[in-house]
Amino acid sequence: MASATLGEDGSEGLSLVQRAPGRPRLVAAVSEEALADVVPRASRPARLVFAAGLLQILDAWDASHEAAQKADDLGERRFAAYWHGIAHRREPDAGNASYWFRRVGRHALFPALGAAAEALAGRGESIPIGTDGWDPFAMIDLCTRARPGTDQERLARRLQRLEMAMLLEATAAALG
Repeated sequence: MASATLGEDGSEGLSLVQRAPGRPRLVAAVSEEALADVVPRASRPARLVFAAGLLQILDAWDASHEAAQKADDLGERRFAAYWHGIAHRREPDAGNASYWFRRVGRHALFPALGAAAEALAGRGESIPIGTDGWDPFAMIDLCTRARPGTDQERLARRLQRLEMAMLLEATAAALG
């Protein structure tokens, strides 16, 4: 489902700004309640945060935001703030996205994501990489500056696709 929604490796993926969900039936299929039937042994916070990721890639912004918030309220600390930050980056609300990425701190995914972003980017493209790998604040900046139809927007979308795919994979692995 992720590659069908995000596109294949190297594709641009989702828009930088949320849109209306294009697949309403899939949105219902990935709700926390539906996931309880698929992964019944996973904890509720783990199911919620996985639902938040799936809902985000389906452009179901409100449902994704609500699932990430509930997971955070229930104490999920590895992925809830990250999906919450992506949601606000795509809202777009850079200040709120920054708040959530400050809560993320140094995520275990950042080194691998930074290396993958370097491999994805073309020569001379400015990518959101810091000394510890991925820099979510530089990504917020890139998405805020990118104008539709520009090379900068295409780069930001490719990087966002990579980030979401890697984060979704890590979130799924944590289901148990």
